[in-house]
Amino acid sequence: MVSSKSLFIGVYASNGLIRILFLPLCYLFLLSPFAALLVRRYHFDRVLLEKIPDDYKSIDRWPQIFLALVSVALVTRLLTGQNGVMRVDGGKRRVQCLPYWITGLGHWWESVLGGEGWLRGVRDSTIHSITRYIVAGAKHDVVLSPSLLGQILEQQDNIEEDKQALWTILHNAFGMPGGLKKQYFNIRPAFLEKLETEIFDGPEMKKVVAASTSILSDSLPDFITFNSSVVDQMPWERVAGVELTDGNEEAETSLFGLVYEFACNAIVPPITGTLFPESYQLLASDLSTFDESFYALAIGFPRFFLVRGLPTATLAKKRLLQNFARLFDELTNPPAKREIADDESMSGEETDADTPTPATAFNEFFTQHNLPMQARAAITVSVIHKLVSQVVPLAFWTLLHIYASSSHGGETTTEKTPLEIIREETKSWAEAYQPDSIHPSFPAPPEISFAPMSKLYLHTSFPFLRSTITESRRLYTSSTTMLKILNPIHLTEHESTRPGAKELWELPPGSYIDAGLSQSLINTSPAHHVNPEKYTPTRFLPSTSTTKDHPLKNTTMPFLDPPSELTTALLVPLIAGILQLWDVSPAPKKSFMDQMHEAGAAAAGNEPEVKKSETGVWEIPRKLGEGAGVRLPRGEVKVRVRRRGGLPGLVKGRRKV
Repeated sequence: MVSSKSLFIGVYASNGLIRILFLPLCYLFLLSPFAALLVRRYHFDRVLLEKIPDDYKSIDRWPQIFLALVSVALVTRLLTGQNGVMRVDGGKRRVQCLPYWITGLGHWWESVLGGEGWLRGVRDSTIHSITRYIVAGAKHDVVLSPSLLGQILEQQDNIEEDKQALWTILHNAFGMPGGLKKQYFNIRPAFLEKLETEIFDGPEMKKVVAASTSILSDSLPDFITFNSSVVDQMPWERVAGVELTDGNEEAETSLFGLVYEFACNAIVPPITGTLFPESYQLLASDLSTFDESFYALAIGFPRFFLVRGLPTATLAKKRLLQNFARLFDELTNPPAKREIADDESMSGEETDADTPTPATAFNEFFTQHNLPMQARAAITVSVIHKLVSQVVPLAFWTLLHIYASSSHGGETTTEKTPLEIIREETKSWAEAYQPDSIHPSFPAPPEISFAPMSKLYLHTSFPFLRSTITESRRLYTSSTTMLKILNPIHLTEHESTRPGAKELWELPPGSYIDAGLSQSLINTSPAHHVNPEKYTPTRFLPSTSTTKDHPLKNTTMPFLDPPSELTTALLVPLIAGILQLWDVSPAPKKSFMDQMHEAGAAAAGNEPEVKKSETGVWEIPRKLGEGAGVRLPRGEVKVRVRRRGGLPGLVKGRRKV
């Protein structure tokens, strides 16, 4: 089955003819049933057959045509195999090109049909650190060495992100108006600098993280409220489909849906302002739906093309652009405030324009460059989606693996589980406690506080939790970042077979470097990781690292990707807070008859019977979807959530020991 991700690379990272013809062919495919009816109705097929000479209609011609095609393919394979031999020029090696069968297309079929799976086979069979494949004339270099990839990313003057792919994503997926391409690339360097100072780095980045952590401190006790009424539930509970299984003690829900909605509630308001998410209740749901069909949208498929989830994602994209355009319109032209009488019990009409946020800073920048509202919305949605699509799936995968690996205990009876280790190392920073209840019948919910914030930015703090986050990033990060070489790049690497000897590489200008695919291939390579397909929480601990080289030193691509310092700073309090306050176990699988009984009980207006003694088994999803930055689970991961018992109380404003 062709994936949207590999098809996007095959179309928009190849020659111009394929890019020009692709979308018209898609529309032609949609119209093909109607075209077939017209051909049949007016006998166009007979007219066409009459114009073909009788000699070419004979079945005797087909073996000749077949042998001619096979001969051409064999000759092409032999010639490209000879050209693929590594040549040395002045002691510098040139990248070996993989042999192919069809002239002109090169490896187009392999890259589109095989995708990353085909490249993994190439990685496991090659002995070189860099290999090359050709997609309809475009040369793509895949780097299989972390040290070489790091050297490439450090040479910012010799590389740039591929503008064709960058603009295609911004235009097709995020709705950037087509007539603003030149203006966008003119202001892009200045906007990247603005993005760096407002969100990605420095004091403003710490302000965003501090605001997000403050929201988590208030909302984590209500991760699950155990309210049976949908009206009384929190927004993230309604979307995740929370069902009570043991009164107000336990609830069953979808872990990914719950984490996605809950995390967006903490990440987005510090960027846009607090009022915007309140007025746009579907923000998190639309971001999730958009991310699930990101590459299908980026390709530019028609709305009703035969791709699962595409119509829903198109509507989500439309709502995102409309609401963000409304936000920037309100920031540019804030509504007039009416005067409040002294005796009126109102605090005034506040807007997001009253509080400085990254969104207000972006709006000032956009106003200076006279960008229309739709363009402002497209650029801002791309920034927020980039951040959310990195942080939230990583939070889900990390939580899932921590709880799953802790369900059966350690390797020995005395060994602590990952859950116990993380709770122990974070409890002095993420302080969870149980306040005294005013009345025994109405117990107070637990509370949590995070302090000091400076500890969040120390790379030596919470080593086990950081190791689990890095392991999730290694295993599930999936990017399509493509870099174009502007000037010759010279690389140096020590040879593994000859100690002390160095291997020199030269990458010519004009070719592409598949940096995102290279990172994914390195992260799952047996040459750099022991048992790379297995999630190992201790893999990146400083004292017990099983990694030969650290492929995640440059774990995020340059340019528009959020840096790992920011994503980790957002992930640590989110994951630590959930682990400190909540116990999560797998929900038992429901048979077809169980589902029928539940449906019948719901139709009759009765509560379905739930066996409290039932326990499930943790299953890590094997079928993964293609998110923009991190792989997504396909299907639901149902869990049961309880409040964590045994939390300490308070003594004069401090926790009891």
